[in-house]
Amino acid sequence: MFLQSEEPRSGLKPRSAGEREKEAGDAESVASPTSKAKENEPKMRVVVRKVTTSVKLNNNMLESVSGLPQTLEFRLPNPLLNLQWLDLSFNQLVTVEADLLRFYNLKALYMHGNCITRLSAVDRLRKLPKLISLTMNGNPIESAKIYRVYVMGALPSLRSLDHSTITDEEANNACVWFQGHLIRVKKKKEEMALQALDA
Repeated sequence: MFLQSEEPRSGLKPRSAGEREKEAGDAESVASPTSKAKENEPKMRVVVRKVTTSVKLNNNMLESVSGLPQTLEFRLPNPLLNLQWLDLSFNQLVTVEADLLRFYNLKALYMHGNCITRLSAVDRLRKLPKLISLTMNGNPIESAKIYRVYVMGALPSLRSLDHSTITDEEANNACVWFQGHLIRVKKKKEEMALQALDA
């Protein structure tokens, strides 16, 4: 997979030479006699550890995320624990695969502009307990009349859906609707089973 040869980029905007010179000048103008005395003292070593928590894989024509956790391990320290934001938008994904559900600490997942056709694929995301932001717009499932209320009801921990904040009232109504939906689906299955026995 191409990820094995890619270097992670910092999310920080690179500073221009002018900005670096200005910062150096500001630091010199604020230096006091006591700060100059501190220069002669032994310096403490500061260790900075960078942890990547976000990955963008949008617009890559991906048809599957199978093997993604293993692939990310080539570049990221412990992606299963550290990954919190994943952008898989504008690919060719048709469902929510099991490997995606291994990123247990995922808080934001962008899957808009893919090829997901079944609302039941959303149910699988219940295995991501910290997920609070999700995008699914631009998938065929968005055309279902019950799309928004279904997703909010299936994933009650969501705070944002398709870049739109979910209000408390919306969340409560969706939960009530979803419970009723589950009862209706169960009843329908029982009726179909009875009809199959009678035939």
